[in-house]
Amino acid sequence: MFEGRNIHLSAGTKDLLVNASFRIGDKDRVGLVGLNGTGKSTLLRFMSETGSGQADISEGQIIRSSETTIGYLPQELSFEDDLEKSALHYVLQANTRLNELSEAIEHMQLELEAAGQDHASVEYHRLIERFSEASHEFERLGGYKMESDAEKVLTGMGFSQTDFQKKVKEFSGGWQMRLLICQLLLQKPTLLLLDEPTNHLDIDSLRWLENYMLNYEHSCVIVSHDRFFLDKITTRTLEINFKTISEYKGNYSYYEKEKAQRFELMMAKYENDLKKMAHLKAFVDRFRYKATKAKQAQSRLRQMQKLEEELHTPEEDVSKISFSFPKARSSGKEVMKLENVSKSWPLPDGTHKEVLQKINLEIMRGDRIAIVGSNGAGKTTFCRVVSGDLDHEGSRTQGHNVSLNYFAQHQTENLSPEKSVLDEMMDTAPDAQSQRKIRDILGCFLFSGDSVEKKTRVLSGGEKSRLSLAKILLQASNLLIMDEPTNHLDMRSKEMLIDALENYDGTLMLVSHDRYFLDSLVNKVVEIKNGSLQVYLGSYAEYLEKAEKAWEEERKREAVSQKKITEAKKTSGSGRQKQPAPGYSKMKAEKLEKKIQKLEEEKQEYETTMGSPDFYSLPEEETRKTVDRYHELCTEIDLLYEEWESTAP
Repeated sequence: MFEGRNIHLSAGTKDLLVNASFRIGDKDRVGLVGLNGTGKSTLLRFMSETGSGQADISEGQIIRSSETTIGYLPQELSFEDDLEKSALHYVLQANTRLNELSEAIEHMQLELEAAGQDHASVEYHRLIERFSEASHEFERLGGYKMESDAEKVLTGMGFSQTDFQKKVKEFSGGWQMRLLICQLLLQKPTLLLLDEPTNHLDIDSLRWLENYMLNYEHSCVIVSHDRFFLDKITTRTLEINFKTISEYKGNYSYYEKEKAQRFELMMAKYENDLKKMAHLKAFVDRFRYKATKAKQAQSRLRQMQKLEEELHTPEEDVSKISFSFPKARSSGKEVMKLENVSKSWPLPDGTHKEVLQKINLEIMRGDRIAIVGSNGAGKTTFCRVVSGDLDHEGSRTQGHNVSLNYFAQHQTENLSPEKSVLDEMMDTAPDAQSQRKIRDILGCFLFSGDSVEKKTRVLSGGEKSRLSLAKILLQASNLLIMDEPTNHLDMRSKEMLIDALENYDGTLMLVSHDRYFLDSLVNKVVEIKNGSLQVYLGSYAEYLEKAEKAWEEERKREAVSQKKITEAKKTSGSGRQKQPAPGYSKMKAEKLEKKIQKLEEEKQEYETTMGSPDFYSLPEEETRKTVDRYHELCTEIDLLYEEWESTAP
């Protein structure tokens, strides 16, 4: 399907890949991994551009089958041309051919219904033929279920019915990313390239996306720092490392084990080669100038030189720097108590949204709590209440000797813009912390070399977040609250943070969408839903198992409810139900007839408007509203006729 042979890929003056090869086959599910800066995103972007003529490599060959279609989700999004479109309209653009057919059918339908048409003319019959051909192709390609498919995908990704008609510009960047994912899934490309698709997804939409991808019938390449997602979806792993690409025939967990084994084998070979060289050198040194052994010595010398040329020290790309939190005095047994705590936020229409409603919770020393819930459920609000950062109703009682530290999503506001990264850390560190130790910590969070001298004002949002997190590690506390600490971290940084938190001897509260991160650390889960708290004891994996059963039961109830509604609709139109009294039927039929007549008159007015030559010169939004209302009328009239036929005496 897609193959790169001996390619050389650069970003500016930096070589990312040199003489690298890889292959993506039909129905492959590939995880693309590597340290930050090794070129994962650049490679995905390059692959996405191979069909547009924008891709450029200085060396190598790209082989791509003619049937290959590519869908690409970048980390940086641009919606400049689509900001005024509704969410549903944007997603429906997924299939270009269906969109073309839909517009053509709509236009031809208006022509056919236009007043003054000569129904006996050759042109009219040709128009009917074109209309019929387009309609058949539209049906064959699934056009009549396109809108329902789009609504299903939007719902799965967390959009509500009211969101469907909101403009793209009304959504935040995270929700706009979800819209692009929805469009890509509806396109169903044969090769789907996803760069960090799980960013900004809550647990419900993440589970839905996982299930969708498990059933995806084509190939995909995924870059993600969510190892649970990679483990569940992928069956092959490609690693970018030292400007080349290595293949591992398994998911991320398999890759980790296999890589460790490969490194051990390389080290064993390296040590054996060193011993072999030592023996060769000893022979050469001993017999080099002895006439009877000179020839053998020269042969050994050539062997030694060749071995020396081929000998390379195995390099580990993960330097295991460990760090720990400063010690703090132990807190009392009860760390925090919340009683009847409520918090609401004002809405633009003057009403209030109740985020927390009379919640009660006791946080005990040694608790390691995951705070979970869908986006907008109130996780950050809850953390701010616990930290004392937010006014609220009800009581918040902090326990004896509690020293609290809070990593918030807005923590970057506390950075001094004119200080360097290193100075910001040095000013936070206790006197005992050496610059060497601080540089090691900064290295864990992707600041190395000259980057530690950068002013904080020039840092990106992700860099500021990582610096704020690094500062937290220098401060002693016995209650640590962290809201999305793993955002902007790569796998290595996350592992180091997990190691530090595993050894943290205080009480811990975490908000994160990273399931591996949570499962490694927590012993209690607090779920926020509809303003209330539900506490689950045990690991995050155990919570997911319990929640999965609850979700499954809810899906079954919804399916049964939907089935009853569908059967009721069928029965109401089948004529098999018990018939009402004749007098009632007559009255209802007359009422329906009046309503149908009124809607038919409105429909005729719309047909006249749309038949005007000037109609399509109007603004797109105005014509779209008119056409949409026309189709609504047609549907409503059809339903009323069905009801009238079952009711008329």
